[in-house]
Amino acid sequence: MAFIEELNQQGNFLFRWRSYIPGLVLAFSLAYLPFVPLFNGNYKHNLYWLGFCFFISLLGLGVRCFTIGYTPARTSGRNTKQQVADLVNQTGIYSLVRHPLYVGNFLMYLGPVLILRDLPFALVYIMFFYLYYERIIFAEEYFLRGKFDKDYLAWADKTPAFIPRLGGYVKPELPFSFKNILKREYPSLFGIIVVFTIFDLIQVYFQLPYLSIGNKFGIWNLFHTIFFGFGVAFYVLTRLVVKTTKFLDVEGR
Repeated sequence: MAFIEELNQQGNFLFRWRSYIPGLVLAFSLAYLPFVPLFNGNYKHNLYWLGFCFFISLLGLGVRCFTIGYTPARTSGRNTKQQVADLVNQTGIYSLVRHPLYVGNFLMYLGPVLILRDLPFALVYIMFFYLYYERIIFAEEYFLRGKFDKDYLAWADKTPAFIPRLGGYVKPELPFSFKNILKREYPSLFGIIVVFTIFDLIQVYFQLPYLSIGNKFGIWNLFHTIFFGFGVAFYVLTRLVVKTTKFLDVEGR
């Protein structure tokens, strides 16, 4: 098999599992977390740092939402079985960067990694992300080039793959759809909330063990109730709407 075909095959395999394999980053981060002291040895200060990391993850989710809010159906999807594209997105955020959803993914996973406050670990994450998504991007662009030929090449020649350019923004052809975002990205927001809740509980359990002595719920406080409770309520209600109604359906999305 030619090397280019091998890269494409690897990329398509990783493409099908792209929602799960990055979970290894969270698993390794979680395993390392018990050895990470609280920020300045203070839980309140640690919450501030946690809030900053949470903001980084939300920034990534925001990139994904901005992308999905303007994209038509059968593009920028969560499909995993095969590559799907009815057209080459060239407007909106796609006029600045070719793979904005992966930019969003990078930031979403970077948030939990930063909780560890470990530069070598963060660099390993960046390298892992690069090697992993490089194959996926190769497979996607191999497919798009084969299907759209010169139209794709003309767009790719002027649009960077991952680091957005600062100028040349083209207004999207479709209106912004909050419903489309809510329908497609509600699991992502809930996932972020779950991850940060677990990370905080694990860190408190190992760094403030006296809270759990004689009370197995000692590490759970009002912050967790409000933060996690909002996430659960949001997820359950949105999922009910998505699964039982057509309220969030948008024609052409």
